[in-house]
Amino acid sequence: MNPICAFIRLILLGSLAFGLMDRAAQAADWGQGQHMPAGRAYAAAAISGNDLYVVGGATTVGPVSATEIYDMKADVWRSAEALPVGLQQFGLVNLGNRFYAVGGFAAAGRNGEGGGPSAAVYVFDPAVGVWMNARSMPQARVGVQLVAIGNRIYALGGRGEGAADVYVYDPSLDEWSVAPGKLPAPRSGVAVVAVGDLIYVIGGQSGGAPTARVDIYDTAKGSWRAGPPLPAARSGLAVALAGGAIHVAGGEDIKAQKTFADHYVLDPAAGAWRKLAPMSTPRHDAVAGAGAGRFFVIGGGTGAGVYAVFTASDQVEYSPIK
Repeated sequence: MNPICAFIRLILLGSLAFGLMDRAAQAADWGQGQHMPAGRAYAAAAISGNDLYVVGGATTVGPVSATEIYDMKADVWRSAEALPVGLQQFGLVNLGNRFYAVGGFAAAGRNGEGGGPSAAVYVFDPAVGVWMNARSMPQARVGVQLVAIGNRIYALGGRGEGAADVYVYDPSLDEWSVAPGKLPAPRSGVAVVAVGDLIYVIGGQSGGAPTARVDIYDTAKGSWRAGPPLPAARSGLAVALAGGAIHVAGGEDIKAQKTFADHYVLDPAAGAWRKLAPMSTPRHDAVAGAGAGRFFVIGGGTGAGVYAVFTASDQVEYSPIK
């Protein structure tokens, strides 16, 4: 064989082998858990110990009311009392071992009444096992996200009247108020997570275009500042705080009709994102949680935009927390 051809052949074989090894390493980095009982996108999730509560979401029949609990350590699912109404694109948070479901897009009642953007608040106490009503938000908001800091619940992001406002709920008084400082760039499809007294609002979309923007709200000062932008513009990211770092995965670009499998991690102290091995399946508007030393991503839609409900996933993937 010609020496030049032999050299080129060696390089190509080496590149192929390296690519196969790299893909194998990425696949090995993500494990598969017990599938969710039914696939859904646009659900919401919150954690209690090793239990990840996955509530609501959407399928081809519209918003659903299911409440299912995934034991992240034992890798098993169990059911709990369903929401009073089907909900999608709403916020869920655990405060004082009570789960608060807020806002979103509600299914119509049996007689066709009551569907659409919602301001309703439902509270689930595992000790009682039923959902109860609480005072509604000041305005309906679809895509709102929740975090708990201290004894307050903060509601941010989404779309609807007053979408730039930061709402604060005091469960002890069953009252809502508006915090100082509006979200600098109102948008839906955001990922929201609390780190100490700071709230990170990550990615999202406005006018159908995704953004890499990150805004940080200081709850103690009532002010906003810019955070380190995502490595790529994304909407519909799954997010969780794990090992003191912010993990985001998946996402979509509706304009480009693409979904993603990327996994990025932000060290808040260092202020820089790094890229880890991607998930095996691209998807958006999944839910995430951290427990048992792992970062979990559950459900979501593999198709972008309106195709999410037609491609709703029941997949559970996890990656070791690094």
